[in-house]
Amino acid sequence: MKKSLLLATALFLVCNTSFARSDDVPSSFSGTWVNDNIRSTWSDGHYPTGKMKLEMTVNIIGDHIVYHSVNSTLKGKPPMVIDFDATMDGKLYALSGSGRYDTVRVRRLENNRIEILEMKNDDLIVGAIWTLEDGDKTLMRWGIGKSPEGKSKAYQEFFTRQ
Repeated sequence: MKKSLLLATALFLVCNTSFARSDDVPSSFSGTWVNDNIRSTWSDGHYPTGKMKLEMTVNIIGDHIVYHSVNSTLKGKPPMVIDFDATMDGKLYALSGSGRYDTVRVRRLENNRIEILEMKNDDLIVGAIWTLEDGDKTLMRWGIGKSPEGKSKAYQEFFTRQ
């Protein structure tokens, strides 16, 4: 009986501490971020170094995230603007501005990380983990995305706080 009580207590502590978080940690992600072309890479080697222009504005209060991005990489075409407003609870929320995905799932992870899943028709199109580096001056997102042609690639993108 004592062993099962100890095991249950240990399991409870492990489960609850692995998701322990400070309410002010995610707010460190809040701000305006501009991509760093030199440090960013795609696994297929075709990252548009020197050409990519992506600015993200993130506002996080508690477990609520408001995201706005403007991708003005393609010259002569209107910029792609993506917006979502979600609670970081792993549930689906509407996302606007992309033909590739229309919903997002967001959840906080341990160690000051956030998971962002962009989906369309219950199909995962882009999955990313966001972390902060360099004393919260750099946002790094690592993920895997599926192109419109159905090919997947990994990416590591760095953003500098403005």
